[in-house]
Amino acid sequence: MRRVLLQDLLLLASGMIVLILGVSWHEQQRALRDQADGRAAAALYQLDGTLRSRLEGVQELGGVLRTWWASGLMDPARPLQAARLVTPLLVAQRSITSLNLARADARSLLFLKMGGHWSMRELQPEGPDARIRWSQLDEEGRILHTEPWTPMAYDPRTRPWYQLGAAAPDPVWTGAYPFYTTHDPGITFCLPVRDAKGALAGVAALDFMLDDLTSAVWAAQPTAHSRCLVVDARNRALILPKDPAFATREARRQAFLHPVGPGFLDPMTALLDRAPVAAGHVLPARGSGYIGRVRPFLGLPGLHWRLALVIPESDLMGPARRRALGLLLLSLATLALAVWRIRRLADRVATPLSRLEGLAEALGQPELPPPVASDIREIRRLDAALRQAQADLAEQARLRRQLEHSQRMETVGTLAGGIAHDVNNQLAAILGQLHLCRELLPEGHSVLGRLERAEAATRRCAQTTKALLSFSHQSRPELKRLGLNGVVEETAGILERLLGGRIRLVLRLDPDLPAVRGDAVQLEQVLMNLAVNARDAMPEGGILDLATRQDEANQVVLEVRDSGTGIPEAALPHLFEPFFTTKEPGKGTGLGLAMAFGIVQAHQGRIQAENPPGGGALFRITLPPAGRVEDSRPGTDRPLRQSHRLAGVRVLLAEDEVLLRDMLSDALTLARAQVTAAPDGETAWQAWQAGAFDLVLSDHRMPDCTGHELLQRIRGSGSRVPFILVSGQGLEGFEAALARDPAVRLLPKPFEMPRLMAMMAELLAPRSGP
Repeated sequence: MRRVLLQDLLLLASGMIVLILGVSWHEQQRALRDQADGRAAAALYQLDGTLRSRLEGVQELGGVLRTWWASGLMDPARPLQAARLVTPLLVAQRSITSLNLARADARSLLFLKMGGHWSMRELQPEGPDARIRWSQLDEEGRILHTEPWTPMAYDPRTRPWYQLGAAAPDPVWTGAYPFYTTHDPGITFCLPVRDAKGALAGVAALDFMLDDLTSAVWAAQPTAHSRCLVVDARNRALILPKDPAFATREARRQAFLHPVGPGFLDPMTALLDRAPVAAGHVLPARGSGYIGRVRPFLGLPGLHWRLALVIPESDLMGPARRRALGLLLLSLATLALAVWRIRRLADRVATPLSRLEGLAEALGQPELPPPVASDIREIRRLDAALRQAQADLAEQARLRRQLEHSQRMETVGTLAGGIAHDVNNQLAAILGQLHLCRELLPEGHSVLGRLERAEAATRRCAQTTKALLSFSHQSRPELKRLGLNGVVEETAGILERLLGGRIRLVLRLDPDLPAVRGDAVQLEQVLMNLAVNARDAMPEGGILDLATRQDEANQVVLEVRDSGTGIPEAALPHLFEPFFTTKEPGKGTGLGLAMAFGIVQAHQGRIQAENPPGGGALFRITLPPAGRVEDSRPGTDRPLRQSHRLAGVRVLLAEDEVLLRDMLSDALTLARAQVTAAPDGETAWQAWQAGAFDLVLSDHRMPDCTGHELLQRIRGSGSRVPFILVSGQGLEGFEAALARDPAVRLLPKPFEMPRLMAMMAELLAPRSGP
């Protein structure tokens, strides 16, 4: 009887142990499912971020192009200028396959990436048809080769992307469709461009191949056998899963826009039919289970996609299940002792390991879970190693942001420098023509006053281009000793008209403020940019406070404070990055503060932004005080007439800008010099070899042979003829070497004719013969 009772007790104990193990098994499976579902949700979130970052990058580039077009900086009617502006951006943005710029009159430019190189197609309407011409471009937008014009029956205004962009009030993405040129599936970002009256000027369209997103989607798969799918609102396949059936581009092209349904991606069909979902679903397929997730892809105009992800349970829970089954069998063999040991082991190892796994998955996020408490030394070491890895990742992210900031600054600087060079050429021609008019008019003529005011306005515009060059680090500002209080007071007169009557301007200037070395116009530009931002932050009015003082380190400080809405904390680290703006689309380019940052740096100063107590925003500019420096070189800009000193002087003039070349030729001829003009450096070199000259006046940036190369050739021939090298974009790389040649002078564009005449007279004065 006792034996039977003992056996019953043993059976009861065994049954209780099995029951306990069964409950433990069930709880462990539920925990594994929750963990797997969390991993699936995180993977889908990462996929959403990957797609969004690619497409938002295209939108940002489109916004820049639209702004250029609307402001007149770029126009399809000027293909050479458009190519130089657009091509560097297209080369940097590798996801774009083509760019269409179509005007309302059917004239258009197409930039197409073919064989790793960019080409440009010009289209000009001719009656009912049109003609086209292809040009191959280098990475800077220069034309390498141009094909002849050929007829083509094509009107860009009939394309769906044009019609969608023309009808839309704001930029919008098209639905997926095969591209006209390559027949590859893709989407297009359409940006309507309108003039000041709201009339349609044209449509800009950026083509984005969906196949370029396929590699990013496949790379985001959390496991080897998981499947990612992107569909549109009609459940048509846009981006296909990583599967041998879709390994080739042709196979993906055939399946593009195929409705997801029975017989085509069956596990995805069941998942999409249940969407929208708030948690993962386990879907049976081919004898094994899948964990599925669906997420809407929203926030981009015109795109109504859904992202679907299925992960086989075996990928996430297979190893854990096998380990649990082994522990279960071992527990059954050792009965209660084994159960106790397993529970003890789970308490000491499984929980910390799960937390370590969560810690590993959270690497790279702003915050980590709390430290893992464990009496196992190895787990504590793993926890410390993972936290050190988090610190390393944060440092890498900081360095990457610094690199991206430098690359943006370099891109914007290249564009700004090119624009400033072209503007400087035109300003130099304008100043020269104004000088010729003054020379030809008699003293006391009533028009002279108007000409002098025109010259003053042109010189002010020239200072603005210098600010662009300083921002792009292609030219150093001409720093002079000046009083910062005077700059602030002069700018305040302009700001009172700019701010309107709802914002009160307050000046608090230190009367004992020491002088600084700076460029008054560039510092005025910084103040204007900061004041405009302050005005936009105070739509209901407020106070703009401008204050100067000297800090504890004897540095000169200028503070600009407003009573507006302040700066978002998340925006403070990115405030001075190019193209970063907190304003609504169309109300800001993101270049004002970046330009202010570049100007202050060129003045050996620093600029900081913060949200002070009491509200508003505060920008603090710190500049070093001026030492004992000269205001400028004496005699450089004296408006003296030098005509009599150039009589009979033989001048070789090399300038590729037609208007500037003609103006210089007329001015020197008026000064009774004998001028030989050449459109480029190579032609000038040939003229030098064929004749004799007393002085050479050459631009630096010219095709075939630059001005510096022309100087080297002339010096290589043994001649020490006086040489004036003119540049509108800075010559920092040559200044040190050229300064050692006493017969060479550097002349920045734009320049005034009296300065050029004085420089020529200075070079010719010591010469006794040709």
